[in-house]
Amino acid sequence: MEFFKPGSLKIDFVGKRRGFVVTSVVLVLLAIGIFTWRQATDSINWGIDFAGGTVIDLEFDSEVDIAAVRKAVNGLGYEKSVIQRTSFVGKEGQVEYMIRVERIAILSPEDATILEGKLKTAFGGNMQRMIYDEDSGDQVELRFEKNITEAEIIRVLKEQGKAMGKEELGDVTIRRQGKETQHRYMILMTGVATQVEKALQKKFPKANPHVRKVEFVGPQVGNKLRNDGILAMIYAIAGILVYVAFRFNLQFAPGAVVALTHDAILTIGMFALFGLEFNLTFVAAILTVIGYSTNDTIVIYDRIRENLGRFRSKPLTEIINQSLNEVLNRTVLTSLTTVMALAGLLVIGFGEIRDFAIAMTFGVVIGTYSSIYVAGSTTIWLDGLAKKMRNA
Repeated sequence: MEFFKPGSLKIDFVGKRRGFVVTSVVLVLLAIGIFTWRQATDSINWGIDFAGGTVIDLEFDSEVDIAAVRKAVNGLGYEKSVIQRTSFVGKEGQVEYMIRVERIAILSPEDATILEGKLKTAFGGNMQRMIYDEDSGDQVELRFEKNITEAEIIRVLKEQGKAMGKEELGDVTIRRQGKETQHRYMILMTGVATQVEKALQKKFPKANPHVRKVEFVGPQVGNKLRNDGILAMIYAIAGILVYVAFRFNLQFAPGAVVALTHDAILTIGMFALFGLEFNLTFVAAILTVIGYSTNDTIVIYDRIRENLGRFRSKPLTEIINQSLNEVLNRTVLTSLTTVMALAGLLVIGFGEIRDFAIAMTFGVVIGTYSSIYVAGSTTIWLDGLAKKMRNA
């Protein structure tokens, strides 16, 4: 299949490059500015993978008002919660909601500090310390100087939990740690998912909300995943730089890297602008976009190298222009086919699948554009710079 007959195209891509280069620079600066502004205002939509927290998939037997669900969840102290419907009404009238809250434990670090003070007041000098780690989930360790009964610990936790608005502290499991002479107790509290489920069951008894799946990531793990995702993109771009330099020559490699960096930054800016979720699926989409853009750029570079050998007397600008026209049919076909494949995911997909499709569709369009204008323009600029240095 061909959109254009071979040899029929004579589009002056190179002659129009300055306007497109200026446009690209402006778009990149805008993308960086949007992301920086979002980061400064704490409005980046970090996913559970990067920010840490708990994701709960809840199923209801009948339709419920999402505003009422959000109000019930916010009433538990999770004011930064995100609630999304993840399915249409099923055959039996069932609907599903994804609820993401910012914590993996019902106790925040501030809550834990308050509780420790209250427990020390209640138990007096008998209580030595309370050990709490927000990354370890809903558990705390209590250490006492003298022996104490589990029933007494539960009674005090229930009293203090009510005073703090954390009635779930009364529904705990206690396990003795170490030797009996050490008087150490592990307190296993009600999890966030159970807390949310009970609150919604109380709010919507007829809808019978029940948890289908729970996932959680601690804040420190989230930060590590986010850093690893950034490193993965840097390593991918660095690897492509080495590959292009080896496959062609060093003259071509910077153009490919500039084009890939351009595509990645614009995709990140688009996600920040529209509040889409940054998570591991987004990193996978960025790496896929980088791979797609690299493939397109390599095809163009390969044709440029062929034409450099055939037309040694022609200037580089003419050869790049000719090469772009010769491979344009292939570029359009490949991009159009890829977008058509993604269209289904854009229409019927939801959640992370839809976000992945959005990133890929945007990346294919931007990747095609950068392969034509950004990579080639960078190569021409570097060639001119090298000639000036040789003539100096």
